Amino acid sequence: MRSGLAWGLVVVLGVVGLACHEKVEDVVLEPDAAPPTPVAQGPAEYVGTPKCASCHEAQHKGWLGSHHELAMQRATPETVLGDFDDAKAKYYKETVRFIRDGDSFAIEALGADGKRARFPVVYTFGVEPLQQYLVEVEPGRLQSFLFAWDTRPRGQGGQHWFHLQPDEYVEPGDPLHWTGPSYNWNYSCADCHSTAVKKNYDRASKRYSTEYFEINVGCEACHGRGSRHVELAEANDENLPANAGFERRLPAPSHRIWSFGEDKPIAALATSEASDETQTCAPCHSRRADLGGEGGGYHDRYRLATLDELLYFDDGQIKDEVYVYGSFLQSKMHAAGVVCTDCHDGHSTKLRAEGNALCSRCHQAGVYDDPKHHFHDTGTDGSLCTDCHMPQRTYMVNDERADHGFGLPRPALAATIGAPDACTGCHSKKSATWAEGHIEKHFPTRSDHAFAEALHAARAQRPEGESGLVEIVAVGTTPAIVRATALLELRNLASPALPALLMRTTRDPSPIVRRTVAVAARELPSEQRVEVVRELLRDPVRTVRVEAVAALLGIHAGRWSASDRAALKAATAEYLQARAFNSDRGGGLVDLAHVALLAGDVEHAEGNLREALDIDPTFTAAYVNLADLYRSQQRDEEAEAALREGLKSAADRGSVEFALGLTLIRLERRSEAMAHLRRAHEIRPEVIRFGYVYAVAQFDQGHKVASLKTLDGIRQRYPASREILQLLVAYNQQMGRTKAAEKYTAELKKLRGSQ
Repeated sequence: MRSGLAWGLVVVLGVVGLACHEKVEDVVLEPDAAPPTPVAQGPAEYVGTPKCASCHEAQHKGWLGSHHELAMQRATPETVLGDFDDAKAKYYKETVRFIRDGDSFAIEALGADGKRARFPVVYTFGVEPLQQYLVEVEPGRLQSFLFAWDTRPRGQGGQHWFHLQPDEYVEPGDPLHWTGPSYNWNYSCADCHSTAVKKNYDRASKRYSTEYFEINVGCEACHGRGSRHVELAEANDENLPANAGFERRLPAPSHRIWSFGEDKPIAALATSEASDETQTCAPCHSRRADLGGEGGGYHDRYRLATLDELLYFDDGQIKDEVYVYGSFLQSKMHAAGVVCTDCHDGHSTKLRAEGNALCSRCHQAGVYDDPKHHFHDTGTDGSLCTDCHMPQRTYMVNDERADHGFGLPRPALAATIGAPDACTGCHSKKSATWAEGHIEKHFPTRSDHAFAEALHAARAQRPEGESGLVEIVAVGTTPAIVRATALLELRNLASPALPALLMRTTRDPSPIVRRTVAVAARELPSEQRVEVVRELLRDPVRTVRVEAVAALLGIHAGRWSASDRAALKAATAEYLQARAFNSDRGGGLVDLAHVALLAGDVEHAEGNLREALDIDPTFTAAYVNLADLYRSQQRDEEAEAALREGLKSAADRGSVEFALGLTLIRLERRSEAMAHLRRAHEIRPEVIRFGYVYAVAQFDQGHKVASLKTLDGIRQRYPASREILQLLVAYNQQMGRTKAAEKYTAELKKLRGSQ
């Protein structure tokens, strides 16, 4: 199975987010502190880590040698840890050479054209448990090479080269080949491994001139630009607050006091000082899309991934690499006010205590660090809090990452929904039933995971799934990322309850939910869509406004009030800015093409789609949208040609097969179309629409029994699919199969009654 590397976030080590330029008025003063000395007007500037170190020696000393300091370094004999002494590594039939020439390093491997070439190593990336290398494939364009050096000691299995996709051969032209967009440093990696990165992509030349202020994650990557703080410090103000002059509110750990109440075994936060810390760390510790822009908070610039089934298990546990934040948002820790530096030192990145001593700072050891609680002998596997509440998964072959959802082990639920659980993860020879029974003896009243059961049922299109998701959204007590995910799943189910729920949640306190309201509303009829989304054009958070525009594209606003039209105009400018920021990727260009097509500018729309394919020949949506553009212009032969090109290179061949099948039907080549529709269904059986259309084509071509067999196969996979049941009723009635039609009619009525 391909890892999260496919998303291009080739992050070896966790690093803290880049500076976010908020207003200087947001500075929080310590209690009773005098106002700071006035500073110069105008934007603050970066001053550099050495300037900070001159006054903050202890913090700088902790930072030296940390994962932040070593996040990215120039490739030198001192920084390169891998064996470049003409070492060779095999990757299926391919042999890669690692070469050193004096103080220079290079890798000899197959390039994007399939030819062997030598690529200079410019930077190192990360330090443990592996180190990657950035090579320059053309001036300004850096790619992360997919062989990494295992930096662990030899006795722990380290000190060798290994491939990050060992389970299958990734050849040139594949979306996951190291020369592809997924491993482009300029887009995917730079923002989190360096300070104050400017991507600087030029569309005309298709070249990068990416810049950074500091090569690694320096002080101002987290605290923000420091010039105003330096001015205040140099004014010798004795009452200078720690945060004075900074854009971020980052209270010192000593200001965060946790105390145990009477008969309370879990501490509560006794201070109320505001903190921007979690959202400071989040940009580089989350699975998200970057929409560019300056200023604002995390959700102004970044679009956080929800609990997508490719990223998380249905109970919210980590599946693909999601970089902590999405998991943490689900946790009781986050709800209680815990921030990253309550557990991690912000400068050294080390834990503040070892073992259970870290957890017992807030969870009384006499209650929780005791065999009566964890029922394992102290000092043995299973006795650590993290063994049960932060199970690890391995990414990038040798890098273990802990789940920060801090969940409770639920073996029976995990077995039902196909998720891992901490108990049988260790007791591999025992069953989930055994583990569940053992836990219930000690904890008969554990809190439930109703959202997991509802998500799982909904994704299997079972009747109880929809009602469970509706309750999650309506009650509104689950974490925001769960509620947002529920809305998306209700959209996928075409739930009749969705419009009313969307109207109720347009003012949800979480920008994650409000943003998702706009996304989920795209499937509504235009009048309902406007009613739900229009007010979100004025939302205080930029990503919400951007998604609102995406939902309203193509809707005529001529009768809107002047105020609404002004809000739409301003938000549309932000939408276009966000898409232009990502014009070095297929997705940004496809969206720009859509806007051009809505404006009637077919030439620019086609140009954007062709540019997308030139940048990334594997980008499926560009082929499908280009073919659709040609269809709208009655150029079906050109649509066919575009899709046949897509069959050679597109990452999602099933979607291309489906689009080609529809195109051939329009060209009245139905028998030929059938083969492509069949292949689309075989490649992507989880897509109901592909199977539905294939079954309709079978029936229309006279293969009626085969059509029923296709539909029944889909029904067994998705028993609550209304559209499949309706088609089974109609086709069985047409064929005179009265009993079968009645059976499916009863199932449909039962389904409607349960919802």
